[in-house]
Amino acid sequence: MEKAKLAVIGLNFGRNHAAYIAAGNVRGTLEAVADLNPDFQAMAGQWGTRFYTDYREMLGEVKPDGVLIAVPPKFHKDIAIDCMRAGAHVLVEKPITLTSEEADELIAEGKQTGKTILVGQHHRFDPSVQMAKKRLDSGELGQLIGFHIYGTLPKPPWYYGQDYKKRRSLGGGTVANNGIHDVDRIRYLFGDIESVFAMKGNAYRHFEVEDTAAVAIKCRNGVVGTYYISDCSHPISEYTDCYFAEKGSIRLKCSSFYAQAGFHTYQECSLSEGFDYRERERTLQTVQIPVQNNHGKEVEHFCAVILDGEEPRTSGEDGKKSMEAMNAIVESLDTGKPVYLNED
Repeated sequence: MEKAKLAVIGLNFGRNHAAYIAAGNVRGTLEAVADLNPDFQAMAGQWGTRFYTDYREMLGEVKPDGVLIAVPPKFHKDIAIDCMRAGAHVLVEKPITLTSEEADELIAEGKQTGKTILVGQHHRFDPSVQMAKKRLDSGELGQLIGFHIYGTLPKPPWYYGQDYKKRRSLGGGTVANNGIHDVDRIRYLFGDIESVFAMKGNAYRHFEVEDTAAVAIKCRNGVVGTYYISDCSHPISEYTDCYFAEKGSIRLKCSSFYAQAGFHTYQECSLSEGFDYRERERTLQTVQIPVQNNHGKEVEHFCAVILDGEEPRTSGEDGKKSMEAMNAIVESLDTGKPVYLNED
């Protein structure tokens, strides 16, 4: 079986990707890993792979087919361009970049070199999201109407050990760190976003960036919804998303996609016809979803992109749109005004 030669840059988070590859779960081999911190060399030894503190040296010696880039967002563009010029396809963790201009440079380089960009929006691989996508796209639930999304998961102090997570100029804040996934999920299921209006809360951590946000969103197709995200709020019930349509509603009960056994279901609900709503029969269907490694599925997909020419589930262009929607929310948080996105 043909296998892709893979490398990982950035091991604070990228160690998850590296371990998954090293365990033989994908059609790829872990040829090397790179990180500025030499302490990760021992971990690389456990995986049986080469370790570099200079990723450029790694690219020159290893010549990987694909590179997974898991460094802070401000470095995404330059590292990804270096990788593509070295002949590698890239999986760039979210968000693709910090600005539209950087994303355009990265996308242009991909076209110039003929290399594919996959953006790390792993919620698109979640089985409940895939079920919802299929049902909503089928038209069987009728016209799409709206959504309500919760993103609640309290983060421990060590999560903020990296300075960029606390500073706006470096891409910090819970909307940028985690909300990009929710924004991308909204776009994936309901279409591009037209406008946002957001309110910021930072009274808990007292960083310059938000620890909590409440957002109103309107999509270009007329769908409207609300979104609450907080990295200091506990998920008190089994919920994340509610999607509303003409002939029924969908609920994904999965605690912000950090799934635990028995805590991950897909539900559909509808009411029968009738004049008196109190007598209308309510139908509720529930499907238990097995826990899976969505990040791992993403790496498996990356191998298919490299080996089979499969289209990336989240392309550079798609990743740019989600980043721009995220940035619009951040702008609204900081200005207290509604923000309208430009139509491509």
